[in-house]
Amino acid sequence: MRSYNLINAHIITLNDSHQYANSLTIDNGKIISINSTNSSVPSIDLEGKTIIPGFIDAHFHLKNFGKRLEILDLKNIHSLDDIKIKIKNKLQELSHNEWLIGFGWDQNLWPNRQYPDNDFLNSIAPNNPIYLTRIDGHSAWINHQAIYIAQTSVEELKNIEGGTLINDCIAVDNSMHIFKNYLPKETKKQVKKWITIAINETVKRGITGVHDAWQDQTTVDAIHELIQENKFPIRCYGMLAGNDQNLLSEYFKNNETNSVYYTIRSVKAFIDGALGSRGAALHEPYCDDHNNCGLILISQEEFDHLAQQCHKNNFQLNTHAIGDRGNSYVLDCYANILGKSNDRRWRIEHAQMVADSDMYRFKDYNILPSMQPSHCTSDMAWLDERIGIDRLKLISRWQTFINLGLKIPGGSDCPIETGNPLFEFYAAVTRTNHQGLPEGGWQPQEKINSLNALKMFTTWAAYGGFDELNRGRIDIGFDADLTVLSNNILDIEPAKILDIEILYTIINGKIVYKN
Repeated sequence: MRSYNLINAHIITLNDSHQYANSLTIDNGKIISINSTNSSVPSIDLEGKTIIPGFIDAHFHLKNFGKRLEILDLKNIHSLDDIKIKIKNKLQELSHNEWLIGFGWDQNLWPNRQYPDNDFLNSIAPNNPIYLTRIDGHSAWINHQAIYIAQTSVEELKNIEGGTLINDCIAVDNSMHIFKNYLPKETKKQVKKWITIAINETVKRGITGVHDAWQDQTTVDAIHELIQENKFPIRCYGMLAGNDQNLLSEYFKNNETNSVYYTIRSVKAFIDGALGSRGAALHEPYCDDHNNCGLILISQEEFDHLAQQCHKNNFQLNTHAIGDRGNSYVLDCYANILGKSNDRRWRIEHAQMVADSDMYRFKDYNILPSMQPSHCTSDMAWLDERIGIDRLKLISRWQTFINLGLKIPGGSDCPIETGNPLFEFYAAVTRTNHQGLPEGGWQPQEKINSLNALKMFTTWAAYGGFDELNRGRIDIGFDADLTVLSNNILDIEPAKILDIEILYTIINGKIVYKN
């Protein structure tokens, strides 16, 4: 349908001039009227169900999501014995010397929370190279056959700047890069398939747009082709890979790319690792590894150069920083280049652990903390051991950022997290796991109210991608990107948030998913 009405709905507009409505009319991908229907076009009676501005996930990985639905899945496995069974079963599908690729293991779920020794994989697969990425994407579990094929050594992997090797089998951060040239190459055909798989799942979750982090040339080309083939029905805000100078030069030269479904005007960079693999850069050592303060992944000179390039070419810079030292490192660079009066909206992706002394610098330099609520609830069970009780207050400081007047683009970091906006919303308002624990929430002073949680995944996410005049609210002239829910997300008890169903996902006026 090119034109139609949505009637008998509870519409949450997130628009201060008319916060609620009961009907709207869509024509040619736009909202053309609110509370005034067009009798000459069809109507869809929503029987009191809730319409919100379409969910936007401000930190997503489309290619990786689709890819990891195909490779060995080790997420949420709580024992090495179960992992051994899955690896052996997968090996039966592979030929001699073929790579076994997997994703999702997390030693913090195992009884002793310790990394495995190097005999584990070597004894299971002496002939097949194995490369298993940890749940956070910042370390890889490898065997000796992988090291041999990559023409490297244990000693070399231990001494790479910005990386290390633990137990002769866990390559952390920059030590992972050596293997990239030896792993099976990703073809554009495969990448198109993975992105298509990801989109088919994403729209079922009510997501109308994603900010896709770390896009390489193959991913960019794949998305352009899918759009030409009319097989890309979702909005995508692309963050180019910050280490690909050829790709950056091309887009800096041609300025931003902006089409109906695809915008490229930002760059993604990495400064540190993750808390789960002890690669996040901390000011003080880890409590369970007293000689380790984490890793800085690129030099100050490299980072300053990239930031200067982005500033000169009016590209947004979105930098991964998790530890308090990592966040300080990024803020130092941003502040030096941006100055206090700017509307560049440079972002720190994750901003998971931020020192008190750095909080005001986000406000002073208009830096957006782009955050993923489920990272907090996924990590909370072991963070006291990792960083100590005194530093827990520095984790996922949503309410403190909001009190400073900052907008927080909300995301999931899928496939590291599930990629379900309702899960992220629930984590933001409760700071508990899906069983409601700990009662009252973990570090409950940073819980946020339902309205702000919804803004994270609509209004503020749109702002984080310079789309606040087109999306993130329901208003006349705005894009008809809408999510229809079975219940009122702003007026439901927290325990029932996870029971809300996605009834429709509408993008550019088209119904791309109907439950």
